[in-house]
Amino acid sequence: MKSELDRVKNDVETIQKAMGLAPSFGRDWIQWLKRDTWLYLWWCLPGLILVGSALVPFDNTKRTFGLAMAQWVGILVAAVMLGILVALHRKAAGSDGRPAGLVREYKRINAPGWAFLVPLALYFVWAKQYDIGGQPFMAGLWLLSGSLAFLAAVSMKAWVFLGWAIPLGAFGLCQPLLPNRGSGVWLGLMFIAIALLCSVIQAWQVRGMEKQHDAH
Repeated sequence: MKSELDRVKNDVETIQKAMGLAPSFGRDWIQWLKRDTWLYLWWCLPGLILVGSALVPFDNTKRTFGLAMAQWVGILVAAVMLGILVALHRKAAGSDGRPAGLVREYKRINAPGWAFLVPLALYFVWAKQYDIGGQPFMAGLWLLSGSLAFLAAVSMKAWVFLGWAIPLGAFGLCQPLLPNRGSGVWLGLMFIAIALLCSVIQAWQVRGMEKQHDAH
């Protein structure tokens, strides 16, 4: 009997959401989204590593296991980023007990992610064909990445992607103006800006969801 009542309740909620009589998300989503607001701050970690490695003097001519210190820093940053991606994906995919509806929404938003790798791959091919490298190549890469993040934010109404689009685009546009462009300081500051901006946008969205629920 209870299962039948739950099914009827879910059907009624689905109809209400379709008619705009109720928010398209559950109230139980909000507590989880508030948690996720703080998870974005993990992206400060690779930024802090880059800034720290740029400010601490070390002999880049000395090699350890065949690699210079700057190369080890790059490997460390890549490993940290991969670890953050895996951890965030596991949490958002429901391994921590979040509602099934929120997990489905997360998968819907991130499903087209692989498609954005195609323009990036074509950019690498195009740059190689026209022998474009160095700072012009990197500036174009940041601009393209920011544009793709902006497209994802607008097309899927996932505004948290603006937290990536704005810093990436600004970093690409400001490349000619930055002193010592090759320094890891600027790249590190970009990651810190991404972490902070994503957290702010997520908090703003959660506040809007709370107001929408209060209105109903």
